[in-house]
Amino acid sequence: MKGVVVVEDDDHYARSLTALLEEAPEFEFLGHWFSAEACLEGLSELAREPDIFVVDMGLPGADGAQLIAQLKERQPMASCVAHTVFEDKTHVFAALRAGADGYLLKGTAPRKLLDGLRSLDCGGAPLTPKVARFLVAEFQQPASNPLTSREQDVLDALAQGFSYQQCAESLIVSVHTIHTHVKKIYEKMAVGGRTEAVEKARNRGWLRL
Repeated sequence: MKGVVVVEDDDHYARSLTALLEEAPEFEFLGHWFSAEACLEGLSELAREPDIFVVDMGLPGADGAQLIAQLKERQPMASCVAHTVFEDKTHVFAALRAGADGYLLKGTAPRKLLDGLRSLDCGGAPLTPKVARFLVAEFQQPASNPLTSREQDVLDALAQGFSYQQCAESLIVSVHTIHTHVKKIYEKMAVGGRTEAVEKARNRGWLRL
């Protein structure tokens, strides 16, 4: 029997999910918390370590992706499934980069939700079909460079190890402008930081160094 923890700030939805898990004989509902902080503090009070965490992405305080990353660090053998209304690539990639083993949208039929959780036991990665199609389309897209000329200048500078201040001085713009360009670069490349952006650009041959 797999022990399941739910981290969800919507009390009504959490109650429905709890009832669903309690009726499934192969799952043992271990607990529910409304926030990442409460979950991390409460884990030590459980009688056993959870096998599965069902995590909402839109939590108060630390978000779902941050919680998944911390749970994976603390309990690397446990599975984490993002369960959320967010279907945009920013949230999907944030969850997957954090270590999520699946991504299921709220509104998924109860039977399919349970099937998704069951699939974890045999190495599956439960994905709502809409998210799966989105991921397939994302990787089918040609790796064309979406950056403007000035964004490319900033990325090249970052790849050389420049600080934001050095980038601003090199390109003769304000530090605020550099911050704006960096934010757009990360959004267009669907990355979470400098290291990932530079590595992805290098792999795709976008750097002009």
